[in-house]
Amino acid sequence: MTIDHSNINEDIALRFDKETNDQARISSAIAYLFFFVPIVMHPESKFARYHCNQGLILLILEFLGIIGLAEIPKVGGVLSFLCLLFCLVCLIRGIVLALQGKAKRIPFFGKLVIVDFDYFYSLDE
Repeated sequence: MTIDHSNINEDIALRFDKETNDQARISSAIAYLFFFVPIVMHPESKFARYHCNQGLILLILEFLGIIGLAEIPKVGGVLSFLCLLFCLVCLIRGIVLALQGKAKRIPFFGKLVIVDFDYFYSLDE
């Protein structure tokens, strides 16, 4: 896991493929529900891998929100609810941005890189 040090509010879609087709946009939007779809459908697209990474980060946050925060006595339920509300807002925002062909990070956590989107690792080599 690494950290991307560029500006968090910057639309980094310009770092990716110049022409992202409609199929890559749709599969990138699906990544926020099923993070592995863009890697299966468009493994060569940096745009799709970027949204796959953001979808995986969001999934991890959801699990931490449900499991980790709910165990805190008295305030755990409220914190868990707030975390899940944050994840829902980020999910909707990510889907809309992916369909628009934009690439903006999830607030606070979007700089984490689990799926490396700047490099393509071919299975043929």
